[in-house]
Amino acid sequence: MFLFIGCEEMSFIQEDPNSDFILVDIKEQSLEEILIGAYEPLTRSRGRLWESVYSTFVEQSAEYSYSKLGLFNDVALNNFSNISESFNGIIWTTFYEAIGRTNFIISSMLQNTVLPEDLKKRAIAEASFIRAICYYNMVRTWGSIPLRITPVANADEVDLAKSSIEEIYDQIIQDFKTAEADLPQSVPANKAGRATQGAAKLALADVYLTLGQYELAKTKAKEVIDNKALYGYDLEPSLEKLYSPVAPTNVEEVFAIKFTQSTNQGSFLPTYAADERAAHAGLAARGLAYMHTYNTVPLISEWDENDLRKSFNLYSEVVIDGQTVPANIPVAASNNIKGDFFFGKYKDPDAPEETAGGNDFYLLRYADALLIFAEAENQINGPTAEAYNAINMIRRRGYGVPVDVASTVADLPTGLTKNEFDDLVFRERGYEFFFECKRWFDLKRTGRWSSIAVAAGKPEPTMNYWPIPNIELANNPQIDN
Repeated sequence: MFLFIGCEEMSFIQEDPNSDFILVDIKEQSLEEILIGAYEPLTRSRGRLWESVYSTFVEQSAEYSYSKLGLFNDVALNNFSNISESFNGIIWTTFYEAIGRTNFIISSMLQNTVLPEDLKKRAIAEASFIRAICYYNMVRTWGSIPLRITPVANADEVDLAKSSIEEIYDQIIQDFKTAEADLPQSVPANKAGRATQGAAKLALADVYLTLGQYELAKTKAKEVIDNKALYGYDLEPSLEKLYSPVAPTNVEEVFAIKFTQSTNQGSFLPTYAADERAAHAGLAARGLAYMHTYNTVPLISEWDENDLRKSFNLYSEVVIDGQTVPANIPVAASNNIKGDFFFGKYKDPDAPEETAGGNDFYLLRYADALLIFAEAENQINGPTAEAYNAINMIRRRGYGVPVDVASTVADLPTGLTKNEFDDLVFRERGYEFFFECKRWFDLKRTGRWSSIAVAAGKPEPTMNYWPIPNIELANNPQIDN
Protein backbone atom coordinates (compact mmCIF):
# COMPACT_ATOMS: atom_id res chain seq x y z
CA MET A 1 0.00 0.00 0.00
CA PHE A 2 2.76 2.43 0.91
CA LEU A 3 5.13 2.02 -2.03
CA PHE A 4 3.93 5.38 -3.29
CA ILE A 5 5.13 7.27 -0.21
CA GLY A 6 8.24 9.13 -1.29
CA CYS A 7 9.37 10.23 2.17
CA GLU A 8 10.75 8.03 4.89
CA GLU A 9 8.75 9.72 7.69
CA MET A 10 5.36 7.99 7.88
CA SER A 11 4.17 9.17 11.32
CA PHE A 12 1.28 10.98 9.65
CA ILE A 13 -0.31 7.62 8.77
CA GLN A 14 -2.50 6.10 11.46
CA GLU A 15 -4.47 2.86 11.59
CA ASP A 16 -7.72 3.44 13.47
CA PRO A 17 -9.55 1.12 13.59
CA ASN A 18 -7.32 -1.77 12.53
CA SER A 19 -6.88 -2.01 8.73
CA ASP A 20 -8.36 1.48 8.20
CA PHE A 21 -5.47 3.77 7.24
CA ILE A 22 -5.90 7.52 7.00
CA LEU A 23 -3.55 10.48 6.67
CA VAL A 24 -3.44 12.65 9.79
CA ASP A 25 -1.27 15.62 10.79
CA ILE A 26 0.14 15.58 7.29
CA LYS A 27 2.23 18.47 6.02
CA GLU A 28 1.87 20.01 2.58
CA GLN A 29 5.22 18.62 1.36
CA SER A 30 4.25 15.08 2.35
CA LEU A 31 0.93 15.48 0.54
CA GLU A 32 2.81 16.57 -2.58
CA GLU A 33 4.99 13.47 -2.44
CA ILE A 34 1.96 11.21 -2.06
CA LEU A 35 0.20 12.88 -4.99
CA ILE A 36 3.28 12.47 -7.18
CA GLY A 37 3.32 8.82 -6.12
CA ALA A 38 -0.21 8.39 -7.45
CA TYR A 39 1.09 9.09 -10.96
CA GLU A 40 3.92 6.58 -10.65
CA PRO A 41 2.10 3.45 -11.93
CA LEU A 42 1.18 5.34 -15.11
CA THR A 43 4.85 5.90 -15.95
CA ARG A 44 6.37 2.81 -14.34
CA SER A 45 8.95 0.89 -16.32
CA ARG A 46 7.66 -2.68 -16.76
CA GLY A 47 4.29 -1.47 -15.54
CA ARG A 48 3.33 -2.22 -19.14
CA LEU A 49 1.07 0.76 -19.73
CA TRP A 50 1.88 3.53 -22.17
CA GLU A 51 5.61 2.95 -22.06
CA SER A 52 5.30 -0.41 -23.79
CA VAL A 53 2.72 -3.19 -24.02
CA TYR A 54 -0.63 -1.49 -23.37
CA SER A 55 0.02 1.21 -25.93
CA THR A 56 1.37 -1.37 -28.38
CA PHE A 57 -1.58 -3.75 -27.97
CA VAL A 58 -4.10 -0.91 -28.34
CA GLU A 59 -2.28 0.30 -31.44
CA GLN A 60 -2.10 -3.22 -32.86
CA SER A 61 -5.91 -3.29 -32.66
CA ALA A 62 -6.02 -0.48 -35.24
CA GLU A 63 -6.54 -1.67 -38.80
CA TYR A 64 -3.10 -0.53 -39.99
CA SER A 65 -0.84 -2.23 -37.44
CA TYR A 66 0.81 -5.66 -37.77
CA SER A 67 3.65 -7.48 -36.04
CA LYS A 68 6.18 -10.22 -36.69
CA LEU A 69 5.38 -11.68 -33.27
CA GLY A 70 2.38 -13.93 -32.74
CA LEU A 71 2.22 -12.42 -29.26
CA PHE A 72 1.44 -9.01 -30.74
CA ASN A 73 -0.17 -10.14 -33.96
CA ASP A 74 -2.90 -12.08 -32.13
CA VAL A 75 -4.12 -8.69 -30.98
CA ALA A 76 -3.63 -7.25 -34.47
CA LEU A 77 -5.91 -10.01 -35.80
CA ASN A 78 -8.59 -9.12 -33.22
CA ASN A 79 -8.00 -12.48 -31.52
CA PHE A 80 -8.36 -11.10 -28.02
CA SER A 81 -9.21 -14.49 -26.54
CA ASN A 82 -5.57 -15.41 -27.20
CA ILE A 83 -4.10 -12.26 -25.66
CA SER A 84 -1.00 -12.76 -23.52
CA GLU A 85 -2.25 -13.61 -20.05
CA SER A 86 0.95 -12.34 -18.47
CA PHE A 87 0.81 -8.91 -20.11
CA ASN A 88 -2.97 -8.60 -19.73
CA GLY A 89 -2.63 -9.28 -16.02
CA ILE A 90 0.23 -6.82 -15.49
CA ILE A 91 -1.60 -4.05 -17.34
CA TRP A 92 -4.79 -4.67 -15.34
CA THR A 93 -2.92 -4.77 -12.02
CA THR A 94 -0.97 -1.59 -12.76
CA PHE A 95 -4.16 0.32 -13.55
CA TYR A 96 -5.80 -0.85 -10.35
CA GLU A 97 -2.71 0.00 -8.33
CA ALA A 98 -3.00 3.60 -9.52
CA ILE A 99 -6.72 3.53 -8.73
CA GLY A 100 -6.00 2.15 -5.26
CA ARG A 101 -3.59 4.99 -4.52
CA THR A 102 -6.12 7.60 -5.59
CA ASN A 103 -8.86 5.97 -3.52
CA PHE A 104 -6.59 6.15 -0.47
CA ILE A 105 -5.84 9.83 -1.07
CA ILE A 106 -9.48 10.80 -1.63
CA SER A 107 -10.70 8.88 1.42
CA SER A 108 -7.96 10.34 3.61
CA MET A 109 -8.59 13.92 2.49
CA LEU A 110 -12.30 13.57 3.23
CA GLN A 111 -11.42 12.55 6.80
CA ASN A 112 -8.50 14.91 7.35
CA THR A 113 -9.17 17.80 9.75
CA VAL A 114 -5.72 19.40 9.69
CA LEU A 115 -4.95 20.54 6.17
CA PRO A 116 -6.50 23.71 4.75
CA GLU A 117 -9.66 23.08 2.74
CA ASP A 118 -8.17 24.39 -0.50
CA LEU A 119 -5.28 21.92 -0.33
CA LYS A 120 -7.60 19.03 0.43
CA LYS A 121 -9.92 19.94 -2.45
CA ARG A 122 -7.00 20.22 -4.84
CA ALA A 123 -5.62 16.84 -3.71
CA ILE A 124 -9.02 15.22 -4.18
CA ALA A 125 -9.31 16.84 -7.61
CA GLU A 126 -5.90 15.58 -8.72
CA ALA A 127 -6.52 12.07 -7.43
CA SER A 128 -9.96 12.08 -9.08
CA PHE A 129 -8.38 13.03 -12.41
CA ILE A 130 -5.89 10.15 -12.24
CA ARG A 131 -8.62 7.70 -11.25
CA ALA A 132 -10.83 8.85 -14.11
CA ILE A 133 -7.98 8.52 -16.62
CA CYS A 134 -7.49 4.93 -15.49
CA TYR A 135 -11.16 3.97 -15.62
CA TYR A 136 -11.69 5.72 -18.96
CA ASN A 137 -9.01 3.59 -20.57
CA MET A 138 -10.07 0.44 -18.76
CA VAL A 139 -13.77 0.65 -19.65
CA ARG A 140 -12.93 1.14 -23.32
CA THR A 141 -10.47 -1.77 -23.19
CA TRP A 142 -12.22 -4.37 -20.99
CA GLY A 143 -15.80 -3.08 -20.93
CA SER A 144 -17.66 -3.90 -17.71
CA ILE A 145 -15.20 -4.13 -14.81
CA PRO A 146 -15.24 -3.79 -11.01
CA LEU A 147 -15.64 -0.14 -10.03
CA ARG A 148 -13.50 0.36 -6.94
CA ILE A 149 -13.83 3.87 -5.52
CA THR A 150 -12.98 3.22 -1.86
CA PRO A 151 -9.76 1.81 -0.37
CA VAL A 152 -9.44 -1.94 0.01
CA ALA A 153 -8.59 -2.29 3.70
CA ASN A 154 -7.96 -6.03 3.85
CA ALA A 155 -8.12 -9.27 1.88
CA ASP A 156 -11.78 -9.77 2.79
CA GLU A 157 -12.74 -6.75 0.68
CA VAL A 158 -11.39 -7.80 -2.71
CA ASP A 159 -14.69 -9.38 -3.79
CA LEU A 160 -16.54 -6.98 -6.07
CA ALA A 161 -18.90 -7.66 -8.95
CA LYS A 162 -18.51 -5.85 -12.25
CA SER A 163 -20.34 -2.56 -12.65
CA SER A 164 -22.20 -1.71 -15.82
CA ILE A 165 -20.46 0.35 -18.46
CA GLU A 166 -22.99 3.12 -17.82
CA GLU A 167 -22.13 3.19 -14.10
CA ILE A 168 -18.43 3.35 -14.85
CA TYR A 169 -18.89 6.27 -17.25
CA ASP A 170 -21.03 8.08 -14.67
CA GLN A 171 -18.12 7.80 -12.20
CA ILE A 172 -15.59 8.91 -14.81
CA ILE A 173 -17.64 12.02 -15.58
CA GLN A 174 -18.13 12.76 -11.89
CA ASP A 175 -14.38 12.47 -11.26
CA PHE A 176 -13.44 14.69 -14.20
CA LYS A 177 -15.99 17.28 -13.06
CA THR A 178 -14.42 17.25 -9.59
CA ALA A 179 -11.03 17.75 -11.21
CA GLU A 180 -12.32 20.54 -13.44
CA ALA A 181 -13.72 22.44 -10.46
CA ASP A 182 -10.66 22.37 -8.21
CA LEU A 183 -7.52 21.89 -10.29
CA PRO A 184 -5.30 24.88 -11.15
CA GLN A 185 -5.51 26.51 -14.55
CA SER A 186 -1.85 25.73 -15.15
CA VAL A 187 1.23 24.38 -13.40
CA PRO A 188 4.81 25.67 -13.46
CA ALA A 189 7.32 24.05 -15.79
CA ASN A 190 8.85 22.00 -12.97
CA LYS A 191 5.46 20.34 -12.47
CA ALA A 192 4.86 19.46 -16.12
CA GLY A 193 2.79 16.31 -16.31
CA ARG A 194 0.48 17.19 -13.43
CA ALA A 195 -3.26 17.46 -14.05
CA THR A 196 -4.82 20.87 -14.71
CA GLN A 197 -8.25 22.37 -15.19
CA GLY A 198 -7.76 22.45 -18.95
CA ALA A 199 -6.85 18.77 -18.99
CA ALA A 200 -10.02 17.93 -17.05
CA LYS A 201 -12.17 19.95 -19.47
CA LEU A 202 -10.62 18.30 -22.50
CA ALA A 203 -10.91 14.86 -20.92
CA LEU A 204 -14.61 15.52 -20.38
CA ALA A 205 -14.95 16.55 -24.02
CA ASP A 206 -13.32 13.29 -25.08
CA VAL A 207 -15.60 11.22 -22.83
CA TYR A 208 -18.70 12.99 -24.13
CA LEU A 209 -17.55 12.39 -27.71
CA THR A 210 -17.14 8.68 -26.96
CA LEU A 211 -20.67 8.59 -25.54
CA GLY A 212 -22.10 10.42 -28.56
CA GLN A 213 -23.13 13.38 -26.40
CA TYR A 214 -22.07 15.88 -29.03
CA GLU A 215 -23.47 19.07 -27.53
CA LEU A 216 -21.54 18.47 -24.30
CA ALA A 217 -18.43 17.44 -26.21
CA LYS A 218 -18.58 20.59 -28.31
CA THR A 219 -19.12 22.81 -25.25
CA LYS A 220 -16.15 21.44 -23.35
CA ALA A 221 -13.84 21.46 -26.36
CA LYS A 222 -14.84 25.06 -27.11
CA GLU A 223 -14.11 26.07 -23.52
CA VAL A 224 -10.56 24.82 -24.01
CA ILE A 225 -10.22 26.53 -27.40
CA ASP A 226 -11.68 29.83 -26.19
CA ASN A 227 -9.38 29.83 -23.14
CA LYS A 228 -6.22 28.59 -24.81
CA ALA A 229 -4.33 31.74 -23.81
CA LEU A 230 -5.40 31.29 -20.19
CA TYR A 231 -4.20 27.68 -20.17
CA GLY A 232 -1.16 28.31 -22.37
CA TYR A 233 -2.28 25.97 -25.17
CA ASP A 234 -1.77 26.17 -28.93
CA LEU A 235 -0.66 24.02 -31.82
CA GLU A 236 3.08 23.37 -31.73
CA PRO A 237 4.33 24.24 -35.25
CA SER A 238 7.22 21.76 -35.23
CA LEU A 239 6.53 18.01 -35.23
CA GLU A 240 10.12 17.44 -34.12
CA LYS A 241 9.61 19.58 -31.04
CA LEU A 242 6.16 18.13 -30.38
CA TYR A 243 7.61 14.61 -30.10
CA SER A 244 11.05 15.59 -28.85
CA PRO A 245 12.71 13.11 -26.46
CA VAL A 246 14.34 15.96 -24.52
CA ALA A 247 11.90 18.89 -24.42
CA PRO A 248 10.16 18.82 -21.00
CA THR A 249 6.92 20.20 -22.44
CA ASN A 250 5.49 22.41 -25.22
CA VAL A 251 2.45 24.57 -25.87
CA GLU A 252 0.39 21.71 -27.30
CA GLU A 253 0.68 19.44 -24.28
CA VAL A 254 -2.50 19.20 -22.23
CA PHE A 255 -1.78 15.93 -20.41
CA ALA A 256 1.06 13.54 -21.14
CA ILE A 257 2.69 10.55 -19.54
CA LYS A 258 6.20 11.81 -18.78
CA PHE A 259 9.33 9.81 -19.51
CA THR A 260 13.03 10.61 -19.14
CA GLN A 261 16.29 9.45 -20.69
CA SER A 262 17.19 7.41 -17.64
CA THR A 263 17.41 3.65 -17.30
CA ASN A 264 14.04 2.20 -16.25
CA GLN A 265 12.42 5.63 -16.32
CA GLY A 266 11.77 5.99 -20.02
CA SER A 267 9.64 4.71 -22.86
CA PHE A 268 10.22 1.45 -24.74
CA LEU A 269 8.28 2.66 -27.80
CA PRO A 270 11.24 3.95 -29.85
CA THR A 271 12.73 0.47 -29.49
CA TYR A 272 9.52 -1.45 -30.11
CA ALA A 273 8.74 0.20 -33.44
CA ALA A 274 12.25 0.55 -34.91
CA ASP A 275 14.44 -1.27 -37.41
CA GLU A 276 16.77 -3.77 -35.77
CA ARG A 277 19.71 -1.50 -36.72
CA ALA A 278 18.14 1.42 -34.84
CA ALA A 279 21.24 2.19 -32.78
CA HIS A 280 23.36 2.57 -35.93
CA ALA A 281 20.62 4.49 -37.73
CA GLY A 282 20.18 7.07 -34.96
CA LEU A 283 16.63 5.99 -34.11
CA ALA A 284 16.75 4.29 -30.72
CA ALA A 285 19.03 2.47 -28.31
CA ARG A 286 17.90 -0.82 -29.82
CA GLY A 287 15.51 -1.98 -32.53
CA LEU A 288 13.01 -4.78 -31.94
CA ALA A 289 10.94 -4.25 -35.11
CA TYR A 290 7.69 -5.26 -33.43
CA MET A 291 5.38 -2.98 -35.43
CA HIS A 292 4.88 -2.30 -39.11
CA THR A 293 2.21 -1.48 -41.66
CA TYR A 294 1.34 -2.04 -45.33
CA ASN A 295 0.66 0.29 -48.22
CA THR A 296 -2.38 -1.85 -49.02
CA VAL A 297 -4.15 -0.45 -45.95
CA PRO A 298 -6.43 2.35 -47.24
CA LEU A 299 -5.49 4.82 -44.50
CA ILE A 300 -1.83 4.42 -45.46
CA SER A 301 -2.19 4.28 -49.25
CA GLU A 302 -4.42 7.37 -49.26
CA TRP A 303 -2.05 9.40 -47.08
CA ASP A 304 -0.92 12.41 -49.13
CA GLU A 305 2.85 12.44 -49.66
CA ASN A 306 2.78 16.23 -49.16
CA ASP A 307 1.48 15.76 -45.62
CA LEU A 308 4.59 16.03 -43.45
CA ARG A 309 3.05 13.71 -40.90
CA LYS A 310 3.39 10.78 -43.29
CA SER A 311 7.17 10.89 -43.56
CA PHE A 312 7.38 11.74 -39.85
CA ASN A 313 5.30 8.71 -38.82
CA LEU A 314 6.38 6.15 -41.44
CA TYR A 315 9.72 5.13 -42.91
CA SER A 316 10.95 2.44 -45.30
CA GLU A 317 14.63 3.44 -45.41
CA VAL A 318 17.32 4.11 -42.83
CA VAL A 319 20.64 5.93 -42.98
CA ILE A 320 23.60 3.89 -41.72
CA ASP A 321 27.16 5.20 -41.93
CA GLY A 322 25.97 7.92 -44.29
CA GLN A 323 24.32 5.48 -46.68
CA THR A 324 20.55 5.28 -47.25
CA VAL A 325 19.50 1.63 -47.32
CA PRO A 326 16.15 -0.20 -47.22
CA ALA A 327 14.78 -0.82 -43.75
CA ASN A 328 14.65 -4.44 -42.63
CA ILE A 329 10.89 -4.56 -42.27
CA PRO A 330 9.76 -8.03 -41.19
CA VAL A 331 6.84 -10.12 -42.37
CA ALA A 332 3.70 -10.31 -40.26
CA ALA A 333 3.21 -13.50 -38.28
CA SER A 334 -0.18 -13.91 -39.94
CA ASN A 335 0.42 -13.39 -43.66
CA ASN A 336 4.13 -14.01 -44.32
CA ILE A 337 4.24 -10.77 -46.34
CA LYS A 338 7.04 -8.26 -45.80
CA GLY A 339 5.84 -4.96 -44.41
CA ASP A 340 6.15 -1.63 -46.20
CA PHE A 341 6.76 0.83 -43.35
CA PHE A 342 8.03 1.02 -39.80
CA PHE A 343 6.51 3.48 -37.32
CA GLY A 344 8.74 6.49 -36.78
CA LYS A 345 6.86 8.84 -34.45
CA TYR A 346 8.97 8.03 -31.39
CA LYS A 347 12.71 8.37 -31.92
CA ASP A 348 15.43 8.83 -29.34
CA PRO A 349 18.97 8.33 -30.67
CA ASP A 350 20.49 9.41 -27.34
CA ALA A 351 18.56 7.06 -25.05
CA PRO A 352 21.17 5.20 -22.96
CA GLU A 353 19.28 1.92 -23.33
CA GLU A 354 15.93 0.49 -24.39
CA THR A 355 14.10 1.35 -21.16
CA ALA A 356 15.17 4.98 -21.40
CA GLY A 357 13.44 6.62 -24.36
CA GLY A 358 12.68 10.21 -23.42
CA ASN A 359 9.59 10.65 -25.62
CA ASP A 360 6.51 11.56 -23.59
CA PHE A 361 3.21 9.89 -24.49
CA TYR A 362 0.27 12.23 -25.05
CA LEU A 363 -3.14 11.34 -23.70
CA LEU A 364 -4.48 14.83 -24.47
CA ARG A 365 -3.12 17.68 -26.54
CA TYR A 366 -4.56 20.84 -28.03
CA ALA A 367 -5.12 19.06 -31.35
CA ASP A 368 -7.71 16.93 -29.51
CA ALA A 369 -9.73 20.03 -28.67
CA LEU A 370 -9.85 21.14 -32.31
CA LEU A 371 -10.77 17.75 -33.73
CA ILE A 372 -13.35 17.00 -31.03
CA PHE A 373 -14.94 20.37 -31.72
CA ALA A 374 -14.94 19.80 -35.50
CA GLU A 375 -16.57 16.38 -35.15
CA ALA A 376 -19.15 17.43 -32.58
CA GLU A 377 -20.06 20.67 -34.36
CA ASN A 378 -20.60 18.77 -37.60
CA GLN A 379 -22.79 16.20 -35.87
CA ILE A 380 -24.96 19.00 -34.46
CA ASN A 381 -25.00 21.63 -37.21
CA GLY A 382 -23.28 20.11 -40.21
CA PRO A 383 -19.95 21.32 -41.62
CA THR A 384 -20.06 24.94 -40.48
CA ALA A 385 -17.27 27.45 -41.01
CA GLU A 386 -16.20 26.87 -37.39
CA ALA A 387 -15.94 23.12 -37.96
CA TYR A 388 -13.93 23.65 -41.14
CA ASN A 389 -11.59 26.08 -39.41
CA ALA A 390 -10.88 23.69 -36.55
CA ILE A 391 -9.89 20.76 -38.76
CA ASN A 392 -8.09 22.95 -41.29
CA MET A 393 -5.81 24.31 -38.57
CA ILE A 394 -4.70 20.75 -37.86
CA ARG A 395 -4.20 20.02 -41.55
CA ARG A 396 -2.22 23.22 -42.14
CA ARG A 397 0.20 22.31 -39.39
CA GLY A 398 0.48 18.87 -40.98
CA TYR A 399 1.36 20.41 -44.33
CA GLY A 400 3.82 22.88 -42.81
CA VAL A 401 1.91 26.07 -43.67
CA PRO A 402 0.68 28.83 -41.30
CA VAL A 403 -2.24 27.48 -39.28
CA ASP A 404 -4.26 30.70 -39.30
CA VAL A 405 -4.12 31.33 -43.06
CA ALA A 406 -6.37 29.62 -45.62
CA SER A 407 -4.44 27.15 -47.75
CA THR A 408 -5.29 25.65 -51.12
CA VAL A 409 -2.84 22.85 -50.35
CA ALA A 410 -4.03 21.83 -46.89
CA ASP A 411 -7.66 22.87 -46.44
CA LEU A 412 -10.54 20.46 -46.97
CA PRO A 413 -12.72 21.11 -50.02
CA THR A 414 -15.78 23.25 -49.35
CA GLY A 415 -19.33 22.06 -49.96
CA LEU A 416 -18.98 18.72 -48.16
CA THR A 417 -22.08 17.00 -46.83
CA LYS A 418 -22.37 16.16 -43.14
CA ASN A 419 -21.42 12.52 -43.78
CA GLU A 420 -18.53 13.43 -46.06
CA PHE A 421 -17.17 15.85 -43.50
CA ASP A 422 -17.53 13.25 -40.73
CA ASP A 423 -15.58 10.72 -42.80
CA LEU A 424 -12.78 13.23 -43.31
CA VAL A 425 -12.64 14.16 -39.62
CA PHE A 426 -12.33 10.46 -38.85
CA ARG A 427 -9.55 10.12 -41.42
CA GLU A 428 -7.81 13.19 -40.03
CA ARG A 429 -7.84 11.72 -36.54
CA GLY A 430 -6.13 8.65 -37.98
CA TYR A 431 -3.31 10.75 -39.37
CA GLU A 432 -2.99 13.17 -36.47
CA PHE A 433 -3.09 10.55 -33.72
CA PHE A 434 -1.14 7.79 -35.44
CA PHE A 435 0.43 5.58 -32.73
CA GLU A 436 -1.24 7.54 -29.93
CA CYS A 437 -3.74 4.85 -28.86
CA LYS A 438 -6.82 6.54 -30.27
CA ARG A 439 -7.56 4.70 -33.52
CA TRP A 440 -9.02 1.48 -32.03
CA PHE A 441 -11.25 3.46 -29.71
CA ASP A 442 -12.32 5.70 -32.62
CA LEU A 443 -13.10 2.67 -34.76
CA LYS A 444 -15.31 1.23 -32.03
CA ARG A 445 -17.15 4.36 -30.96
CA THR A 446 -18.03 5.31 -34.55
CA GLY A 447 -19.16 1.84 -35.57
CA ARG A 448 -16.48 1.59 -38.26
CA TRP A 449 -14.26 -1.13 -36.80
CA SER A 450 -15.65 -4.13 -38.66
CA SER A 451 -15.82 -2.58 -42.13
CA ILE A 452 -12.45 -0.84 -41.94
CA ALA A 453 -10.67 -3.86 -40.47
CA VAL A 454 -11.94 -6.05 -43.32
CA ALA A 455 -11.03 -3.42 -45.93
CA ALA A 456 -7.50 -3.38 -44.50
CA GLY A 457 -7.18 -7.16 -44.82
CA LYS A 458 -7.82 -8.10 -41.20
CA PRO A 459 -10.49 -10.53 -39.95
CA GLU A 460 -13.87 -9.18 -38.94
CA PRO A 461 -13.77 -8.50 -35.19
CA THR A 462 -15.73 -10.88 -32.96
CA MET A 463 -14.85 -9.33 -29.56
CA ASN A 464 -15.18 -5.67 -28.61
CA TYR A 465 -13.10 -5.98 -25.43
CA TRP A 466 -10.16 -7.82 -23.96
CA PRO A 467 -10.96 -10.67 -21.55
CA ILE A 468 -10.72 -10.05 -17.82
CA PRO A 469 -7.31 -11.47 -16.82
CA ASN A 470 -7.04 -14.64 -14.78
CA ILE A 471 -5.43 -12.83 -11.85
CA GLU A 472 -8.70 -10.98 -11.25
CA LEU A 473 -10.82 -14.08 -11.77
CA ALA A 474 -8.73 -15.93 -9.19
CA ASN A 475 -8.77 -13.18 -6.57
CA ASN A 476 -12.30 -11.89 -7.00
CA PRO A 477 -14.95 -14.64 -6.67
CA GLN A 478 -17.77 -12.24 -7.53
CA ILE A 479 -16.49 -11.48 -11.00
CA ASP A 480 -17.39 -13.47 -14.07
CA ASN A 481 -15.79 -13.16 -17.48
